[in-house]
Amino acid sequence: MRVSRGFFFVALTMFFIISAEVRASDEAFIQGAKKEGALVIYTSMTVDQAQKLNDAFKTKYPFIQPSLFRADGERLLTKIMAEAQAGKYDFDVVQSAETQAYFLKRKNLLAKYVSPEVKNIQKPFFDPDGYWAAVYMMPNVIGYNTRLVKRNEVPKSDEELLNPKWKGKIGMDHSKPEWFSWKVKRMGDKKGLAYMKKLGAQEFKLYSGLTILTSLLAAGEFPLVLNTYLHNVEDAKRKSAPVDWITQDPVFTKFQPIGVGSKAAHPNAARLYIDFMLGEEGQKIIASFGRVPTRGGVQTTAQGIDKLNYVIDDIGAGEDFNKYNDLFRNIFGAPKS
Repeated sequence: MRVSRGFFFVALTMFFIISAEVRASDEAFIQGAKKEGALVIYTSMTVDQAQKLNDAFKTKYPFIQPSLFRADGERLLTKIMAEAQAGKYDFDVVQSAETQAYFLKRKNLLAKYVSPEVKNIQKPFFDPDGYWAAVYMMPNVIGYNTRLVKRNEVPKSDEELLNPKWKGKIGMDHSKPEWFSWKVKRMGDKKGLAYMKKLGAQEFKLYSGLTILTSLLAAGEFPLVLNTYLHNVEDAKRKSAPVDWITQDPVFTKFQPIGVGSKAAHPNAARLYIDFMLGEEGQKIIASFGRVPTRGGVQTTAQGIDKLNYVIDDIGAGEDFNKYNDLFRNIFGAPKS
């Protein structure tokens, strides 16, 4: 796995954090959580999957009543920022993509918590300062409808995506510009933007939400989806949809951090929830969805992922989010929904 240079110091830093951090015992957390009795979770995970995790957590800790708010990452961040501006801090735990974690940490909306389960999480999927740890990876893939296109016909290279035969036949999520940002930076702004303008001329079918796009792909609305997440396709395959995926090399990979709210009303319950999500039980449930867990030794249902050449999204890329989001929208247009 190839990672950004900024993460090479993570392991050493985490050693000192874990050594120096003074944490309450599990029993102290449990007693505190019993008094709290509730937990408010903000997440960008699909509702059905988040609910399965919540049900398993509630089975383990029946004295905690979890409640769930779900929105896409950008909308979730907007909600939290608006609430904070109004002096409201409703969430105890937030789980969303690395871009949102970056801004929440900068705005002092996350509290430090180094879960004892972090020692089992692969680097670079935890914050060197101890504010978050990722629960799963999100490799970007090209999804295709197996009834409409053969595997050897699916375009793998950047140039193959420009083939005129794909014009108007590719779906894409317009709400996720991180892939665009990474690709442009990797090529160099001048060359990258020139390529993206050619790609934009392919007249993509734009929608907001990968679940919607995957459903349309399975229904035959278009033969390809560019820049979808591996787990979306794997989940559809698990439900017998005629879809599969291939990757470009290297595989651009996002990830999903989880953290405690800095003003959480139920901080003990929040810490127990994070321990559960990073622990073996939670990670196995996550793997059962076709997602790629960050905990070492937990196998996913997706085949061949151990051979992929990952490039991890740099969490600091959040600094350029607005710039590249505007460029992305200018080139590819507005989503349909």
